[in-house]
Amino acid sequence: PLRPRSLTHGVDWRNMATPAEKKEARAKGWQKPDLIGVWNDIKAKKKITGFPPGKALEYLIIRSFDIDGIKVRWPYDIATPQKVGTVEQVDGFVHLGDRGFIVEAKDLASPVSIETVAKLRFRLESRPPGTMGLIFSMKDYTSPAELLTQFAMPRNIILWGRDDIDYGISADRMKIGLEKKIDFI
Repeated sequence: PLRPRSLTHGVDWRNMATPAEKKEARAKGWQKPDLIGVWNDIKAKKKITGFPPGKALEYLIIRSFDIDGIKVRWPYDIATPQKVGTVEQVDGFVHLGDRGFIVEAKDLASPVSIETVAKLRFRLESRPPGTMGLIFSMKDYTSPAELLTQFAMPRNIILWGRDDIDYGISADRMKIGLEKKIDFI
C-alpha cells in the first residue's frame, strides 16, 4: 500500500523502479544484434552501462532464452518473512516444457570451482523434484566441479562453458543447446 502523501513528501512511489527492475527493462530491450554486441563486450571485459561487473552476463543469458521463446524469470532475491535480508540471490529461472532450471551465471577470472556446484546442488534440494540447475561460466570449470556434475546423483546440473554460450547466442540456439544437453544427461 502507498503511504499517505504527507509521509512521502509528494513522491509518487508507484513510478519508482528498483535497480533490478531497471536492469530487467534494459535487458528486455536487447534484440538479437544487441545480444551479440553485449556478449562481445562481456568477453572483452568491457563495462556494460547500467550493470555492475558480472550482472550483465546474468541478464544476457536470461534474455537469450527469452528471445528464443522460452519462458523465463528474471534475476531476483529471496528474502525471509522475518526480514533478516536476502537469503538467496537467483540469477534467473528458465522453463522448458514442464521442467524448471535455476540459472547461475559466473563471470569470474578463474574456472568455476566445486563449491559453486555443491552450493547449487544444495539449493536444488529445496525445489520441486525435477528442477535442475544451469551454470554458465566464462572461464569453464575445475576438474572436481566437472566430476561432481558427472557422477553425483541425481544428475541435475548442466554446465555451459564459454564456447557453449558463444554458440547459443551467436547461432540463436539457446533452446536447442539446452535440449541437446538434457539429452546428453
